[in-house]
Amino acid sequence: MLAVLVKALTLVAIIGIGLLAKRAGWLSAAHFPIFSRLVLWVTLPAALLTAFNQYTFHPALLLLTVLAFAVNTGQQLIGYLLARGRGRPERAFAVLHSGSYNIGAFATPYVAGMIGPQAMLYTTMFDLGVAFGSAGLGYGWAATLVQPAEPGRLRRILLALRNPVLVTYAVLLILMLVGARLPDPVIVFTSTIGAANPFLAMLMIGVGLELRLPRRKLRLALRFLAVRYLIAILVAVATWFWLPLAADVRSIVCALWFAPLASMIPGFAERLGLDVEASTFMTSVSMAVGIVVIPLVLLLG
Repeated sequence: MLAVLVKALTLVAIIGIGLLAKRAGWLSAAHFPIFSRLVLWVTLPAALLTAFNQYTFHPALLLLTVLAFAVNTGQQLIGYLLARGRGRPERAFAVLHSGSYNIGAFATPYVAGMIGPQAMLYTTMFDLGVAFGSAGLGYGWAATLVQPAEPGRLRRILLALRNPVLVTYAVLLILMLVGARLPDPVIVFTSTIGAANPFLAMLMIGVGLELRLPRRKLRLALRFLAVRYLIAILVAVATWFWLPLAADVRSIVCALWFAPLASMIPGFAERLGLDVEASTFMTSVSMAVGIVVIPLVLLLG
């Protein structure tokens, strides 16, 4: 448990390094797009290819993938409805930030550290559903909202779905379904690059983070965080009583509902021209909540 907590606090400390580097003038908010592109196009896909290459597909666990996708999509719909009547950027922000979970880089170390490495298979299948819901449907939806309605919307949705994270997950799902494995030389390459992902992703959040937000942005962030955790509590209760899986699996899934926003979300916000400051603030707050709540749920389960 101590080792897991130290790892989680290390991620938070890297955010602090990014924030201090910006305060010292080494980095600025203008560097955020550089970090987001490196994470979304290089280190995150490499880390995913490395991690997923070791798993064996189990058809029964597709229930976790479907569940994660359904809840993530439901959260995005609720966020959109809450932002109706507001401007397109806020509606896109609502869709992008109402769902999404940081499973691989954050929740999985907790679960594996407390339950054991066998639990990583459950988090992997859950992560697939989240990816298709947030990097796929959510990002495509948000991308169409930030642009005025005009002919060719379907084409823009399809173009948005070509983002590197979703493409990587689609390739991984195909590989899992056919039982294929990447060659060892490829994994050596991807593991070397992917090892940099936690550092770059957290540093990116620190560079974009502003602890002092204007009141309007603070209200925006806190409103969606409140909705996020209200939904998490309700879904966790439903998961515990209704999910037709073993108690240890239900405990893991309950904890995953409290995982922080995925580190790719601020990068997506930057790509779509949305509020990066509010995005990184929400990501950081959700990370602090996850540090406390995830192990608590696992212990209670």
